[in-house]
Amino acid sequence: SRPFVRTVGVLRPAAAFFTVRTTMSDSMFAHMVEAAPDPILGTAIAFKADTHPKKVNLGVGAYRTEEGRPYVFKAVREAERRILSDPSLDKEYLAIDGILELKKPTQLLAFGNVPAVTDGRIVSSQALS
Repeated sequence: SRPFVRTVGVLRPAAAFFTVRTTMSDSMFAHMVEAAPDPILGTAIAFKADTHPKKVNLGVGAYRTEEGRPYVFKAVREAERRILSDPSLDKEYLAIDGILELKKPTQLLAFGNVPAVTDGRIVSSQALS
């Protein structure tokens, strides 16, 4: 069995991270096969590695400046400014399934005002990709 390293801990300043050395056969994931690299991310990596002065990024669709850097819209900068200047934000961790106040409006947006939503029969969880 080939060894692998598993890091355990939580993202908090006071948290201690520790490493457990084990073998693949010890893991409940031993039967899993590693997925192929993401082709779009592979394109982005190849773009960054290319030194040709006239290269064109055909990967992720993002607005770019003339210098090829990501363009950040003024509305995004304003939203960031408002968020950063809000004294009520305390940087606490969110609930594990996301922002409670966002769930119901998101369900209504996705499914409409149907009994499954209004009766509480739809479960939501917030995630990042």
